[in-house]
Amino acid sequence: SHPAAAYVLIWAAILWLTMVEGGQASVVGLSPVNAELYRESHPIAHKCTRITNEGDNLDRYLLGRQFMVVIMVFCVNMSGGPLGDAELWGFPSWISNIFLQTGLAMILFTCNVGQLNTQVN
Repeated sequence: SHPAAAYVLIWAAILWLTMVEGGQASVVGLSPVNAELYRESHPIAHKCTRITNEGDNLDRYLLGRQFMVVIMVFCVNMSGGPLGDAELWGFPSWISNIFLQTGLAMILFTCNVGQLNTQVN
């Protein structure tokens, strides 16, 4: 595949992942809050939580969200994985093996850019 396609895919998946993670944190965080407190000031959030807090809709949302997260993380790792002969700025091969061959660099990228920053309230 072309490197430009991989570049577009990795950033599309990361952006989608941030929206899914931020939405999950907001929906779960607002579930115990009385919806009347933000009905006037945040009408869209009120409409969304009215739907997600009915019955077992929140559990269904969380299950579907987890499936989407798995697919997005897979896309990020497939499109951002290193080439077989990749080097890291002339560092020793053991450093390249730790960061590139084990996938540690992609784990850090996915967690820091795609997941953790949107869950900090």
